Amino acid sequence: MRDFSSRGRKLASATAVASLVVAASATATSATQANPDKSRVIVSGTASCERFEDSSVTDVSITPAGKDAKTAELSGEDTKEKYKLTFTGVPKLPKSWQANATVNCVDSEDDTHTFSKSFKIQRPAGTTETQTLNLK
Repeated sequence: MRDFSSRGRKLASATAVASLVVAASATATSATQANPDKSRVIVSGTASCERFEDSSVTDVSITPAGKDAKTAELSGEDTKEKYKLTFTGVPKLPKSWQANATVNCVDSEDDTHTFSKSFKIQRPAGTTETQTLNLK
């Protein structure tokens, strides 16, 4: 009579190792944030109205040259807030889009204040798709 217990243990070990390899591969795939060949860029960061007394951020608009503006409507309750806007069709580096970011603020007397910043929307290097732009 043959002893199958040794063979069974080897088979169980091989199955466990194969499962770990598959799990590790799945984890590595999901950790990749973006395909560098994709044209999507997420511009995100914080917008601050600290330069205006008793003011809070109401929205952030970003307008790439020759394209439609995208606007992030914010709560209007805080001096500093996070925003995120997604753009598609962004060309590969070294090309980029010239853009203008506008921050709108309102103060405690309901007066509005605005400031702008010019920048370039470009695909970040590597596998990320997020470009950080803090506005203050």
